[in-house]
Amino acid sequence: MAVKLYILGYGADFSVADDKKMQSPRSKDVYSPSKSLMKIKTYFLFALVATGLAHLQAAPPKAPKLVVAIVVDQLRYDYLDRFHHQFGEGGLKLLTDEGAFMTFAQYDYSPTITAPGHASFFSGSSPMMHGIIGNEWFDKRTGQPMYCVSDDAVNGVGTDPQGKAGKMSPRNFIGSTVADQMRLHWDSKVVAISIKDRGAILPGGKKPAGAFWFESATGNFITSSYYMQELPAWVKAFNDSKRPDAFIGQTWERLLDEKEYLNPDDAAGESSLAGETTRTFPHQVIKEEKDGYEPILSTPFGNQLLAEFAKAAIEGENLGQGSKPDLLCVSFSSNDYCGHRFGPYSQEVQDITLRMDRQFQEFFAYLDKKIGLTNVTIVLTADHGVCPTPENAQEQGLDAGRPPLSDMMNELQEKLAERFGPGRYFLGAKIGFKPRLSDGNLYFNYPVLIEKQLSPETVTSFAREWALSTGVFHAVYGREQLLDGRAPGVIGQRVMKGFNGERSGDIVFIPKPFLISGSGKPGAGTTHGSPFSYDTHIPVLFYGASFKAGRYADEFYITDIAPTLSAALGIQEPPACMGKPMVKILK
Repeated sequence: MAVKLYILGYGADFSVADDKKMQSPRSKDVYSPSKSLMKIKTYFLFALVATGLAHLQAAPPKAPKLVVAIVVDQLRYDYLDRFHHQFGEGGLKLLTDEGAFMTFAQYDYSPTITAPGHASFFSGSSPMMHGIIGNEWFDKRTGQPMYCVSDDAVNGVGTDPQGKAGKMSPRNFIGSTVADQMRLHWDSKVVAISIKDRGAILPGGKKPAGAFWFESATGNFITSSYYMQELPAWVKAFNDSKRPDAFIGQTWERLLDEKEYLNPDDAAGESSLAGETTRTFPHQVIKEEKDGYEPILSTPFGNQLLAEFAKAAIEGENLGQGSKPDLLCVSFSSNDYCGHRFGPYSQEVQDITLRMDRQFQEFFAYLDKKIGLTNVTIVLTADHGVCPTPENAQEQGLDAGRPPLSDMMNELQEKLAERFGPGRYFLGAKIGFKPRLSDGNLYFNYPVLIEKQLSPETVTSFAREWALSTGVFHAVYGREQLLDGRAPGVIGQRVMKGFNGERSGDIVFIPKPFLISGSGKPGAGTTHGSPFSYDTHIPVLFYGASFKAGRYADEFYITDIAPTLSAALGIQEPPACMGKPMVKILK
């Protein structure tokens, strides 16, 4: 007869040899009942100790008073290493040297664009799940472009109620974010701010205390009736200060001596600031009526404006002053505006990064004085990287260029007409006009395909063979292929995770590395959106009492931020979260 004894989850197997002795099946030793009782007591004592230790380890982490989630638009990972020796103390070095620095963090989907990045980092899901497949996409139901956060059902607040700038909300976003989970868990106060509307709206979740963005036409921070019917007094006071006016006419000089910059000024492929004819330092903020306050945004003054607004938000909403943790989401946009114009190897991008470091230094010092950094958790990342300007890449011997992708789609339309007969094969296209290519997505006009008895696979196959014959494209994927999960390799996997069955196109085109859409003319700056490392490799940094400081080269994806932060806070991760927590960095 065999008996199995369980004590608090710890088991010992014994077989009964007779009424007086028991023998362990794992040993030839024979034990008397008294010795067995001692063995059981030992097991029992060990179980109690282990259970006590497990109880101590399972205790929820102490919550901070304030969580600050920072996104720096277009902050490539390599900037933090290239410019590290020029950073001051207490700014970015506070995070890189005293926080958990994920040095190989990647976007594991494409397209790498602002709106998807802001939707992904705080939801833990990719566009496949949250549906934000770009800044804009083609709406198959209406046949019109859809902006990622547009909402005609709401009105602007702090601006013209019917103006386009205020008709925004998170309704196009599917799912929830860490912000929503904090509200569910603690009823936390959540405030989200940015220069860009999508930068504030998407991380802030469905019902923050407020989401506010900058309106270039008026120089004010605004919101929509989705959130509130009237601006809070502190936002009104900030707007009344007319702070943006102080930056008009200001000169942007280099922070350091010119010899401290890694590359020459006026590198190949650079563009210029609004109103300027030169591409070199010094730069001046020139306001023209048609641009409003837009010229501020491509300079460090745009980041300064938002940093001051962030402090006003903390003061106005009393963030970090209650018994429950609050959340401030801040998305700095000026690095993106600057990077598009000058490229990642420009003096301007180096300088705006160095100046941002000093702005962070001042902001973190403010947090320490106001709340105490020991009571603050900070997470910082970027929504994407950026491609070098093609001209700069060409100077390094790389195969780079600005192929006119829109014109090429028109050529595809003509090739299809030659092969299968005249017709409008793509939505957004008319005979004699260019098809609409939206972040690599092309949409079929299905009635024409039905009329001509063409299967989507036939047209996709034709488009793929044509595209690969041009020498411009790395790959072409069809809708059914992506929905069925038949896109092999790293690039294919990234395209699949960025593909949403409801909103994405019927064909997805991926140009080769260092090729960005353009007119072929130089001096047009650069862009992002590809599945390649210059766009996908971004910094991720965690700072606070819950994290072990160090540099970690572990596999880490943008969708891992939400579950890692949720685990550090002791809350449930967002329901559509696809990532996993990096427990290695948690204390």
